[in-house]
Amino acid sequence: MCLLLFQTTGLVGLAVAQNPHERLRILYSKILASLQTMPKDAAYRKYTEQLISERFGHVKAVIIFQVDLH
Repeated sequence: MCLLLFQTTGLVGLAVAQNPHERLRILYSKILASLQTMPKDAAYRKYTEQLISERFGHVKAVIIFQVDLH
């Protein structure tokens, strides 16, 4: 019996990311670095920093298992 695994996002034209956690780590790091250029008392910086830091924490907490089907 042949087991075929097919990953999809469910969205037409949107490819499945090969390393989504790594991509998110890079993206969140860049966002947090760019927020450092804004004044500390700016509302946008405070709330965006809070949101991205929370999301970044979730990404860091995930343990990634790789399965080799070959």
